[in-house]
Amino acid sequence: MREWQPEIERRLRGAQLDAASEAQIAEELAQHLEDVYRERLARGATPDEAREAALTELEGDVVLAPRIRRATRPHPEPLAVGAPAAGPGWFSGLTDDLRHGARALRRSPVFTIIAVLVIALGIGANTTIFSVVNALLLRPLPGVRDPGELAAVFTSDFSGPRYGASSYPDFEAIEGARDVFSAVAAYSPNTYAVSDGRRSRRVMGERVSHNYFQTLGVRPALGRFFIAEERAGRATATSVVISHALWQRDFAAAPEAIGAPLRVNGEVLTIVGVAPETFRGALRGVSSELWVPLSAPATLIGFDPNHRGDRGLMVMARLQRDIDAAAAQTRLAVLAGQLHASYPDAWTDINRRSRVLTVLPESQARVPPQVRAPVLGFVALLVTVVGIVLLIACTNVANLMLSRASARRGEMGVRLALGATRGRIMRHLLTESVLLAGLGGAVGVLLSAWLLRAVTVARLPIPVPIALDIGLDLRVLAFALVITLAVGILFGIIPALQSSRAPAPLLREAATRITKLRLRNALVVVQVAASLVLLIIGGLFLRSLLVAQRIDPGFDTSAMALVPLELESEGMTTEQARQLTERIHERSAALPGVRAAALAEDVPLGLGHARRSISVAGYAPQDGEDMEVSFNGVSAGYFEAMGIRLLRGRSFTPADREGAPLVAVVNEAFARRFWPGADPIGQRVSMSGSEGPFMEVVGLVPDGKYISLTEEPRPYFYYPYLQAPPTSMTLHLRTGSDLAAVVRAVRAELRALVPGITPPEIITLRQHLGLGMMPQRIAAAMLVVLGGLALLVAAVGLYGVIAYSVAQRTREFGVRMALGAVAADVSRMVLGQGLRVAAVGLLIGAGLAAALAWAIRGFLFVPPFDIPTFIAVPALLAATAAVATWIPARRATRTDPLVAIRAE
Repeated sequence: MREWQPEIERRLRGAQLDAASEAQIAEELAQHLEDVYRERLARGATPDEAREAALTELEGDVVLAPRIRRATRPHPEPLAVGAPAAGPGWFSGLTDDLRHGARALRRSPVFTIIAVLVIALGIGANTTIFSVVNALLLRPLPGVRDPGELAAVFTSDFSGPRYGASSYPDFEAIEGARDVFSAVAAYSPNTYAVSDGRRSRRVMGERVSHNYFQTLGVRPALGRFFIAEERAGRATATSVVISHALWQRDFAAAPEAIGAPLRVNGEVLTIVGVAPETFRGALRGVSSELWVPLSAPATLIGFDPNHRGDRGLMVMARLQRDIDAAAAQTRLAVLAGQLHASYPDAWTDINRRSRVLTVLPESQARVPPQVRAPVLGFVALLVTVVGIVLLIACTNVANLMLSRASARRGEMGVRLALGATRGRIMRHLLTESVLLAGLGGAVGVLLSAWLLRAVTVARLPIPVPIALDIGLDLRVLAFALVITLAVGILFGIIPALQSSRAPAPLLREAATRITKLRLRNALVVVQVAASLVLLIIGGLFLRSLLVAQRIDPGFDTSAMALVPLELESEGMTTEQARQLTERIHERSAALPGVRAAALAEDVPLGLGHARRSISVAGYAPQDGEDMEVSFNGVSAGYFEAMGIRLLRGRSFTPADREGAPLVAVVNEAFARRFWPGADPIGQRVSMSGSEGPFMEVVGLVPDGKYISLTEEPRPYFYYPYLQAPPTSMTLHLRTGSDLAAVVRAVRAELRALVPGITPPEIITLRQHLGLGMMPQRIAAAMLVVLGGLALLVAAVGLYGVIAYSVAQRTREFGVRMALGAVAADVSRMVLGQGLRVAAVGLLIGAGLAAALAWAIRGFLFVPPFDIPTFIAVPALLAATAAVATWIPARRATRTDPLVAIRAE
């Protein structure tokens, strides 16, 4: 008994036996093992071989299980050896399952930690992306009353797109549709220079109609909002409403802020109200800090509210209780026809048809409909990526649990021997996997909260600060809970099915092992395929970034600083701003380290660009031909500073200003379209209609990139900004090696010329160009990180499968080597098995990656089937698979034939 006692006690531990029964079974088992031991010795076995043979009797439960079954008390549905009988009811059974599951996870700390971390990665990534989707698409406008009653109204553009802005007279016409709208408000975002007398800074704000807050159903936290007397066209209003954040930051949340002065764009306004803390404005993703009425001074409005062609207002309406968006659309179609009949010049589009009014429910206008398709495409890409990460996590944990199930085969055999049903064991194992997923989900939610906080505090290199509420609300937590339960069931169902089968006879044991190996191989195939998809898509985005850097935009992108000048927002008149802009230009050009300086209204490849309908002398447009062309107002020396070659004619000079003959410089695409085969120099173009005045073309420059790096050549022209001064300009400074010194000098010059000026955000041209690549940069960074993690997880999974296979085939390798096989033969066999599994995953993954690459081709600067990427990435994954397979293959070649055969 003493020799066999440790193993017998391990097998009997907690078997719900009374002392007498346990002692009797132990004595019977000891006698049986001793008999087997002596029998094997008599056959010529060594003592070690005889002992192993005896213990094999216990491992198969052939002797142990019947004895325990006879000695234990009947139980309707026993759960496990060592488990007390479950109390009545479903809840007590679940409590037992949770308790036993927690105990099992505690006994395997390494397995538990690895599985929890893998699950946390998948759930954390999915929860983070869902939080962004929730903030963009699912969450209504915060701080407003009954957002389901709100609708956005759009006026179609002259060139055809349906979702354009409206003029103030059009807003008044829409406001008159009282049969469908209970209230209608207009707003327009803008940046403002705000000064409290101590310091000045630039903030986001909105120009709004007098009933803006009332229409949205927002109540003031302090003071009042705008009133009917402040309606545009009645009188010049000097009131301003500030945000709750500005009130706290600049006025220490003091009630005395009401009635206090606030200098905005040089105008002294009176604070009349404070918005509630939850309200940030009508523009999603941007936090407004002040609101000025459309009746404010012209320096704050920036457009003429009385001009029907001046379209810069967004319209938000509240539907009548019994009216939906479709009914409102029908009513506004009639209104659009009436406006077209009354104002044909302003309401006729490029196709000589009436403009269109479009009504969208608030839920469909959360993302501007003009960019809804690309935004949804990018969101779908992110969701797909994190879904793949979750799939990889689930398959990896399922593989770990299959390995663990093999080690627990004896335990499950005892449970079944005690009378537990297969369904009861499956419930226990699934409870254990869901508990494991719950731990991973909790860590994943914490990881997501950290990532979201990092995103909210990060400052992206864009001119408008992003203010998305992407915190963990109830919807996000519910999503995390649902996905955690789904993940627990997904990775737990296959191991539970395998482990809950009745103990196989010895003749079927090999077949069972093969089945498990095939399941693990299938899971590794999924991991390899998913990893390849992530790595190929990430590789395509990386290649896109590299290719984009080599695309010639038509100008020199090196050593250029951009200084935005919005001097009219500092309270200056147009003439004062123009004169000061010229002085800043002249003094900046004379600074040490500045090689060239120029002014321009727009910076190419920015977030916006100017277009205007033109007339070309001698050119008769066809019906429906779009005559809107992009343009830029620039100073003398612009082409030289930007490194744009002059092909013909001349560039602008300081003499090209107000009072001088109007001139223009066009690009090659402009000349090809309007004067094919003719000399463009001397041709005439008008921005004011067929009656003129006309600009004479004095120069021709090559085609460039103006809106995006992937665009086809488009007509473009330049005019001297001094002949029609715009409201804001950007100073372009071509510098030497010490860009930082030039930036400091420019800021000093600005402070000397304009004391108290709001410091502009000075960036380089390369940083500016990076804005257009922001989606590609985000996608590439995320895909490379997640793809690398997926590659590591797939390699570990492949290693685990091959190592498991080697362990199961130890006797086979021993027999082969005893019969004359050399180490190289065994190594090739093991490597072949691993590489075959990897090859299947690579083939499936390549097909899926090709389909996904075609779907996202609009985001790429390389062909979707980029040959270098589709060769390099699978080669990397194949090499990783080879390394992961080589380690257990090397171990297999070291098998001692005699030891392997004796072990069996």
